[in-house]
Amino acid sequence: MEKIPNKIMVVTVTDYRNYPDSFWKPLLKKNCKNLIWFDLKKSYFNKGKNKTQETILKIVKMEKPDYLFMFDSLYYDLDIIDLMTRFEKLSPQTRKFLFSGDDDMRFNSVRYLALFFDYVIITQNDFIKNYKNDGLKNIIFYISLISNKEVKISPEKKYDVSFVGTAKADRNEIIEYLHKNGVKIALLGTNWENYPELKEVHVKDFLSKDYFKIIDQTRINLCLSKNMMNIPHLKGKFFEVSERKAFCLVEYSPQLAELFKEGKEIIFFKTREELLKKIDYYLKHEKEREKIAQNAYKKVKSNFDSEKEFKKIITETMKKNKTLKKFEINPSVIDINKKNMGLPKEDIIKKIKDYNYVSFSKGKIQKSEFKDYLQVYSLQKNKKEISCCDYYIYSKDLGNYAQFRYIPFGLDPKKEYKKFLNINQIVITKEFFIKNFEKIKKSYKTEIIDFVNNENTAFISIPLVSISEFRKDFFDDPEFSKELGLFLFSAQRELYSRRKNPLKFLKFLSALIKETLSGKRFIFDQLKMKFQY
Repeated sequence: MEKIPNKIMVVTVTDYRNYPDSFWKPLLKKNCKNLIWFDLKKSYFNKGKNKTQETILKIVKMEKPDYLFMFDSLYYDLDIIDLMTRFEKLSPQTRKFLFSGDDDMRFNSVRYLALFFDYVIITQNDFIKNYKNDGLKNIIFYISLISNKEVKISPEKKYDVSFVGTAKADRNEIIEYLHKNGVKIALLGTNWENYPELKEVHVKDFLSKDYFKIIDQTRINLCLSKNMMNIPHLKGKFFEVSERKAFCLVEYSPQLAELFKEGKEIIFFKTREELLKKIDYYLKHEKEREKIAQNAYKKVKSNFDSEKEFKKIITETMKKNKTLKKFEINPSVIDINKKNMGLPKEDIIKKIKDYNYVSFSKGKIQKSEFKDYLQVYSLQKNKKEISCCDYYIYSKDLGNYAQFRYIPFGLDPKKEYKKFLNINQIVITKEFFIKNFEKIKKSYKTEIIDFVNNENTAFISIPLVSISEFRKDFFDDPEFSKELGLFLFSAQRELYSRRKNPLKFLKFLSALIKETLSGKRFIFDQLKMKFQY
């Protein structure tokens, strides 16, 4: 009899497609004796972040799972490093997997989080080399998004063209172009309320449970491949459509072009004009459209059998002994504080002579125990002079209630974002410190960081320090208040989690109001925007 794990634990967030619940739950149940399914969405909105993490760890302590799979949990702002470190102590033999579906947007976080997991599963095939360049060996490419069970397909064709997804990149421009040129398109998904010009085609009563039904009912399903950076990447949408023997027009993706034969198994477009012509052509040529859909269906069924590939992952990793993680917490880093920076230059240089790297502490801060380790690691792997991590904004009453993300969604940071950098984010080489001493001393005093750029800095898109004290004018800029990509605001989830306890709710709300009145106008702006959605 084939050996399978006794217990598999999953930490995830279910999205509007009911993914990964609908796909992974039946697959995992077949490959273990007991499945422990933990949905962050349900827990976080009832317990808050800290209690949610403690609940996860209680389950780990009690169940001691053989495997852990963590899916897209970053969205709900868990402290992954702290969680995985404590997890390792409670259940050292558990094989921990991190699933990363968007390496093009999250590589600068996942490449460092990978150090706290035994394996990372990625779905962007062009990023395998990036992980290998970091010396990370336990990277698994897994694009098996197709279940091996027969799916019930709705025969009715209700829509000529449909697109299901969120408003990002240039999607609104593409949809508007098609609409203006007479294409009968159904637009479904979130955040489209911001585009009144698409009001006529936006289907507002779309329910997530109808996602696959919409695919079945559509003659031509659109797959828009661009990510937040406006760069084409590998989208799972094509696999979802093909599994249902439906036809898909795909915005060109070099990753998909490696896996499928263009013109036979997949149809690409590169411009709006080309898309319009192909929509017209394939609406008129039904048999050709259905033939291509059949070819795509056969390819994904034969080459991307999820159950077969997953069993292979389980079988191979069960054979390998679990190696416990060991970290060097203080890799030749000296911390420079306000008192040190007041010394003469020659005294400071003498003080740092036996160290290779310099970090900074200013004001009331709380550092992750792995901050120095990860920042030095980033300097060594990227061969840079400066390392810059993200940071939390915290207060005594609210805890970590927001996160500053210098590179939101993997985008190159805007120049105006520099004003929000903080000296506590920075670790630099000793050589850079000595060479740029006067500039760094000035930056320490004024908190205007003008020496960080894309050429000399390794960015870590993980908050490794919590900061409570800022320049007096820091929160005045409306850009900071209203830019959702720059700013991950978690306080509204914490507030919502206290809704059933009036005293706790009012206490947290009072603390938020107090922070707002102290000059942090972004709190009001962020709450307003969040509740608008």
